[in-house]
Formats: sequence, C-alpha cells, structure tokens
Amino acid sequence: MTQNDTGDPVIQISEEKMQKFGLILIGIAVLFTIIGGFVSPIDDQGKPVLLLPEVKAVEDYRQSAQFWITELSILDGEIAHVIAADQQGDLFTQSRSAQQTLQHAVELAQQVDRTRVPPIGMGLHEQMLSTTLTYLEAARSALQWVSAPEKKNQDSATLKLEEARKMKTELEANQWLKSH
Repeated sequence: MTQNDTGDPVIQISEEKMQKFGLILIGIAVLFTIIGGFVSPIDDQGKPVLLLPEVKAVEDYRQSAQFWITELSILDGEIAHVIAADQQGDLFTQSRSAQQTLQHAVELAQQVDRTRVPPIGMGLHEQMLSTTLTYLEAARSALQWVSAPEKKNQDSATLKLEEARKMKTELEANQWLKSH
C-alpha cells in the first residue's frame, strides 16, 4: 500500500492480477449459466420458466388443476360404474364401491377447496370447485341409488353425472389451463 500526493492510502493491484480476477469471474458466470441450464424448470414446450413467486404460484396452481381434471375423469368412471343398471355383485360390494366413490369425491373437493389460489386464478378456481362439488353431488346420488335402488334415484344420479360431465368439458376448454 502506498500513499498518494495528499497522503491518502492507495491500493495498487497489478494488471496481471486484474486479468486473473476477470477470468475467474467469467469462468464463474459460465459455470452458473451451465448449471442454470440443467436445473431450471421448463414448461411443456421446453422453454425455461421464470420463477418469480407470482409466476411459480400460477404455474403450480395450473399443474394442480390439470391433476384435478385427471382425478375428475377417474371419479367420473367410478360414478358411472356405481349407477350402471347391470351391476354385478351383492349389495355389500355395491355399497362399498359407492362409499369409496363418495370418499374419493369428498377428498378431491377438500383438496381443491383447501388449495391456495393465486389472485389471477380465482375464476378458474371457482369453476374447478363448482365442477368438483357437482361430481360430489353425483357421487352422493349414486350412493343414494345403491341404498334405495329405485328408478327415480338412478335417473337422478344419471342426470347429476351428466351435469358434472358438461361442467368438466367446459373446464377442460378453459384457456387458462392450456400450456403457455
């Protein structure tokens, strides 16, 4: 360390040390770029996703919604099986199947209802929750038909399932769920 004309201390760094420091910084930048390329999440089209907290929340919710739609399709098949006119098996088996279907519908509705929703996703969430609750009603109607196998109960369960299917079709067409 030396002093300048005014007596203040001056730090001198050789040009060679500055070049080495610059090369180290460039090397670190290249290394982090390569690591970032491998660990950065990508969307369905292979583009990197910018993970600002808001963007991540929206993407997480969108993926959850897509999962729930898959679960609704499974639930749809379960309900259709319960209300089918040509069911096989005894009353205990039918009742157990209907109860499991209702439990699946309840768990899915709770999962949708308890999920944190980003503000921009409120419209989709309302549509998702409404569809899920309609499937829950269809599952309840199917259980009612199993416990009281009358034609009017079967017709009611069938109508509720058709209503739920229509709502699911509208939900699947929601542009917000499409890949970005």
